[in-house]
Amino acid sequence: MELNIIVPVSPHEPLSLVERSFESLSRLECGNLNVRMTYVIDVSGEDPRVGFLQTRNVNVIVRRSRLGRRAGAINDALDSMGETDYLAFFDVDSRPEKNFLIECIKALGGNSVIASAPRYITNPRASATARVVAAEYTLMVDLYRLLERCDGFKQFNGLIGVLDARIFADRRLNESATCEDVDLMQQLYLEGRTAVLVDATRVGEQAPISTRDYYHQRVRWITGAYEGLRNVSKFKRAKIPMSRKITWFSAMIIPFFIFLFSPLVLLYGIRLRQLSDDATDFTIKLFGLIIHAWILQICGLTVLLRQLFNMGVKWKEMRRSNV
Repeated sequence: MELNIIVPVSPHEPLSLVERSFESLSRLECGNLNVRMTYVIDVSGEDPRVGFLQTRNVNVIVRRSRLGRRAGAINDALDSMGETDYLAFFDVDSRPEKNFLIECIKALGGNSVIASAPRYITNPRASATARVVAAEYTLMVDLYRLLERCDGFKQFNGLIGVLDARIFADRRLNESATCEDVDLMQQLYLEGRTAVLVDATRVGEQAPISTRDYYHQRVRWITGAYEGLRNVSKFKRAKIPMSRKITWFSAMIIPFFIFLFSPLVLLYGIRLRQLSDDATDFTIKLFGLIIHAWILQICGLTVLLRQLFNMGVKWKEMRRSNV
């Protein structure tokens, strides 16, 4: 069996992060898989990242423009490779555990065409913002486990995970969508296919360090949810379980009313306390999550105003931790 790993890299990602990405992905257990890696590098001139990767056993695609951004980079990689059984998408800050590929492939089959694992934050100590996002991810993992049990709609950010390559036989990612991952996941669920959460492994990623970066990231994500609401009639007519329809609609609409759920964070306090290092850590996480809900509400209102005045969403560079 053959598996192709694709890692898109935007122009502002530092060489040190690319080096750590390569080191992390090189440690993945492959079993009987024939694994190939492709890095798609967006460049604006001479780029040491390209030189570094060209001395490693990986394929390197150099893009001189950012056409289609992340979706365009992945599409270019898909167009350049031959037939394969599986695809794995990672970002340059993705840090999967060694058994990630093996465990995700085990979970695929039937209608399940994408498998991923619980997410965790690799830089929680970088700032108070990062610590709160780490707490948010803990909550989201618990929620996804519940969705797994009730056959609900699951959206893996960035499509980070392992995918059955056959889903790309006659399609590519939508380069005009604000969030190509949301767009593809909706297509798959409308076709009766599903995503599966694999608890036997994990994958880490970086959280925004600053509130500014966090705000811009969430405005883009919520814009993806807004665009997803255009599919209401399709989900209504789709011959899929009601649990998937309800949880899909909830995922798309909640960001615009999330302030209503901020009091429920207190009920999650017991779980947070179990996962906190000390009282200070617990306090930051608990009250940070409450504030977090209100910031998301502001992001949701920003998205609605931008749509009202026909304003697009700009991609912003995110400052990285050196992990």
